[in-house]
Amino acid sequence: MMHPGQGRSAPYMSTLFVLLAALLTSVASHAKDWNTTRQMLIDPLNSALHSHWPEQLQNRQLDTLVRLYATPIGTGLRWEDVQPVSSSAEETTLRWSGSGGEESIRERYEKLLALFADIHRAELRIGRVDWKNPEALGYRATVHLIVRGTGPKGDRRQLEQHATLRVRYFDPFWEITEEEVTARTLVSLSSPRFEWVGASAGIESIHANLASPPFRLFGNTDENPVRQGSGVAVGDADRDGCEDLVLAGSPELTFYRGHCDGTFEDATSEVGLPRPYPAAAGGVVFLDYDNDGWLDLFVAAVAGGDRLFRNDGSGRFIDVSRKAGVPPGRWGGMPVVADYDRDGFLDIYVSRMGDHENKSPRPANDARNGERGTLLRNRGDGTFDDVSKQAGVDSPGWDMAAAWGDYDGDGWPDLYVANEFGNNRLYHNNGDGTFTDRTAEAGVSDGGSAMGAVWGDIDGDGDLDLFVSGMHSNSGWALFHPDFPLPIPWYFKFIGLFTDAVQKEAELITDRLLRGSSLFRNEGDGTFTDISDAAGVRDGQWGWAAAFLDYDNDGRLDLYAVNGFITGPIQDDL
Repeated sequence: MMHPGQGRSAPYMSTLFVLLAALLTSVASHAKDWNTTRQMLIDPLNSALHSHWPEQLQNRQLDTLVRLYATPIGTGLRWEDVQPVSSSAEETTLRWSGSGGEESIRERYEKLLALFADIHRAELRIGRVDWKNPEALGYRATVHLIVRGTGPKGDRRQLEQHATLRVRYFDPFWEITEEEVTARTLVSLSSPRFEWVGASAGIESIHANLASPPFRLFGNTDENPVRQGSGVAVGDADRDGCEDLVLAGSPELTFYRGHCDGTFEDATSEVGLPRPYPAAAGGVVFLDYDNDGWLDLFVAAVAGGDRLFRNDGSGRFIDVSRKAGVPPGRWGGMPVVADYDRDGFLDIYVSRMGDHENKSPRPANDARNGERGTLLRNRGDGTFDDVSKQAGVDSPGWDMAAAWGDYDGDGWPDLYVANEFGNNRLYHNNGDGTFTDRTAEAGVSDGGSAMGAVWGDIDGDGDLDLFVSGMHSNSGWALFHPDFPLPIPWYFKFIGLFTDAVQKEAELITDRLLRGSSLFRNEGDGTFTDISDAAGVRDGQWGWAAAFLDYDNDGRLDLYAVNGFITGPIQDDL
């Protein structure tokens, strides 16, 4: 006997099976198509532009270089369209601008080569390729050329050039059918402003963090080299008038005492810090939490517990973590300090990542399954209270960094928290011990792979601007080919059988995650404008921490951004 509804379920199930079969067939076909596309198109284009083009420029093989072009003429900025931007006895910056015009490709690069007596390194980095709109002359592609070397008079030089190309596959080769130069800058320096003095200064530490669990995203084995990175703290711990250093890590957390002559001495054991360090140390910060005039030390850790070391007034440190009420915590990234409640005592916020050992970020484009951020309110009696939840700043992201800054000028420190997987958070200080998430209305969610954050007034208007360092992938352009199987959950792929909105959203998310760093200009009304591309800071490569400083004493803030990562055999993939 047929049960009620049984007659309707059979065709329904048949339709479902057909749709599921279509989905699985589409996924399998997509993967197969991608393997073919990668071998036939992606790899050859990568070789032509990432490898051969800069190699031929660096080796001054001009005849070979111009053979990559199917046109003898280029457009855009010409060499005569140049004007000085800044100049001093030591440093000169030239920038090209104007309506541009036509010039010979050969002459374009003859003149570029004439700027350098010796080229130390040349890179051609692909921004994006418009795979979906091929034209008769090929695909539109944006590229970023970086040339470093010395000039005819021995000065240090770096040239950056942005261009829009048309690239066409002419089996079995790629050729450049159009080139329009859209921006060009040349910086010349008569002599280096900085020199590497690590060894002569006595800094001999090589970073390791062996106590950190391996990050399962890169392989859940002991051979996996990707583990927690560590920070550095700078401060005069013994009040001798010279800065001391703490370099975190495990098994070594090293304290270097400054000798006031540019050299340092490893004084870790002498100042009472444990050796080997009993935790996988991450971020470190000096602070005078008890207002006795001596710098104390806070060390966050991914495993083994956060610790607070009190300076006893002689430059020696005592572990007072338990006595001070500092919770052990897990996956601590960066500790940052400010007197957020303006009671005269410094408070501590610890950004925390997700459990890299046992979990994956969910969702990957806006992870909210991380270890909650911790706000420790200083009670003023030598102890702290965890007020993270009641203050509203227990961020759930996989947070790599945080930064305090009064972005709206109301006198109360606000907090920005940077999420490695997706949207960041801007917490506005309400002045009553609580915070409100103002990320969306301020326009600073970013949505990238954030690794660092720093505030600074870059335009001198009195308002704090914000730099967020992120991951810029030199191979990201390949992921936007229609054949690339973006990691879309199966249920969205199912919806994607009926609409292209899923693919468009997936590409938008991927672009944000891979596009690099962001610079947000404070408009003075509680909102920010992303000026990253115009300011030239988007492609900071695989970014980590960053800092504003006026390195040339011209009264304007400059930006130092750390970058780098473990790479594969082809080292230009970052």
